[in-house]
This record gives sequence, structure tokens and C-alpha cells, in this order.
Amino acid sequence: MKKLEVKGVKAKLSPKEKSILTYVESNPGTKSGEIANKLHIPNPTVKRILTKLFNENLIEKYGIGAGTNYSIK
Repeated sequence: MKKLEVKGVKAKLSPKEKSILTYVESNPGTKSGEIANKLHIPNPTVKRILTKLFNENLIEKYGIGAGTNYSIK
């Protein structure tokens, strides 16, 4: 999250967005279902937030469908 603190992005994120981003940073290559289970956030919410973070160029997405995984950019 240090990279994001420098950019000033961290302050603009919701608590759920911060927790998901922190989890992805600590667990590169993670999948949305794993994030949902570990953070106790509903999977549709996790997917919506991951899409937002991807569109904001904060994370990278690899694969398609059930094989999609995420890492910090």
C-alpha cells in the first residue's frame, strides 16, 4: 500500500476496497472467491470492487472466467 499512499489513492478508497487491495497485495495471484471467503465479503461485492480497482489501474487481472486471478499493478 506504500505505492498507493504516495499516489494519494489510499485516501479515496472505501474500507472494503482497502482491505481487498491489501489482501491482493499480500496474496498475488488470488481469485475473487478466495478473497470473499478470507475477508467475509459477499462474492458479488468482491467482483464489483475488483472490477473498479482494475478499471482504476490499481490491479492486474489474468485469465478468464473461473481461472481469473488478480495481482497488484
